[in-house]
Amino acid sequence: MSIGKVDSVDLAALRQAPAPAPITPAQRATLDNPVFAPAPPVTQEAVAAAVQAANAYVESVSTNLKFSLDQETGHTIVKMVDTETEEVLRQFPSEEMLAISKSIDRMQGLLINREA
Repeated sequence: MSIGKVDSVDLAALRQAPAPAPITPAQRATLDNPVFAPAPPVTQEAVAAAVQAANAYVESVSTNLKFSLDQETGHTIVKMVDTETEEVLRQFPSEEMLAISKSIDRMQGLLINREA
């Protein structure tokens, strides 16, 4: 029976394999490095702080970009504003896309409430 012979060869090879080397302090430091640790969950406060930091930076470089946070959807909004008239020239995402996102969120809430 060749199956038994293959199993015995594999077991013999495993028995003769050297034991794995212990982890060195340098390897342990690499494993404990925070770069390899999972990132903590992002909070609303962290996003708001990032938006404020982006606004502060952009104001020092250029005054025609404004960052904000949509309270209903949680999306970050970037507006290109005319510095003289304060008119919004472009917005990402657009007002229409924000309205669609809000509608989808409401529809999902209705579907979940009806199914539950």
